[in-house]
Amino acid sequence: MRLEAVASLLQPQAISMNDWRLLIDGPKSGYENMATDEAILQSCNEGLSQPTLRLYEWNTPTLSIGCFQKADTIIKTCLDVGIPFVRRITGGRAVLHSDEITYSIICSEDEPLFGEGISGAYRIINTCLLEALKEAGINADMHAPCARPYSHKRSSCFHSPSKYEIIVDNKKLIGSAQKRLRNAFIQHGSILFGIDKDIIPKLFGGESLSRMAWVGLYNDITRHDFKTILIDKIEKGLNIKLTVGNINGSERHLKQLRIKNYEL
Repeated sequence: MRLEAVASLLQPQAISMNDWRLLIDGPKSGYENMATDEAILQSCNEGLSQPTLRLYEWNTPTLSIGCFQKADTIIKTCLDVGIPFVRRITGGRAVLHSDEITYSIICSEDEPLFGEGISGAYRIINTCLLEALKEAGINADMHAPCARPYSHKRSSCFHSPSKYEIIVDNKKLIGSAQKRLRNAFIQHGSILFGIDKDIIPKLFGGESLSRMAWVGLYNDITRHDFKTILIDKIEKGLNIKLTVGNINGSERHLKQLRIKNYEL
């Protein structure tokens, strides 16, 4: 063997980065947003899609309800107030989506992140979110793993933080949830930039406002600039390379099916 070849084998090898797709969507309806996430997850589970980071927004204030959440009361309130609602594929409690960036991270069993399990993946992804907030000048923190689980009697996701969730001044700033299939998983969540101080008390009670934090309370960074920071932190934190893309044919077909069936 040539000396040059031997020398190359002795050199430390860099960890190769995996190629992921980046989807940046403008404001869409609740049905379209949830149907898109679910379509990508299902397509990834079938081996037809690459791992994806999706950043998106909402075209009107919309309530998303956790897939197992008992929601008769809050649905009635939505109908009274005139707020559209949709049931998520993920668990957890209800979220009013309005002035926010919503993120979703979807990958298959071939990705190291999948092998970390639900809790491990949650910690890794939320560390990326935390680093992005700190880069933006917000002194956020991660909720202690030993904290008590939230009460299922509360309807709002932001009423109290769960393990590894992002908080500021002991108030939840980012609420996230996961869903794991046999070969793929999704974590998506809301990064609040502002809140609707009129609607939230009607949906969740007057005390809800005092338990919430949002980016605009601490910094005037724009959503565009924060997306740039977040993309960089996720690339570094997950050791991936993100390339802007679009949904593929399989996802487009599944999305249309989901939109038709996204009724409570």
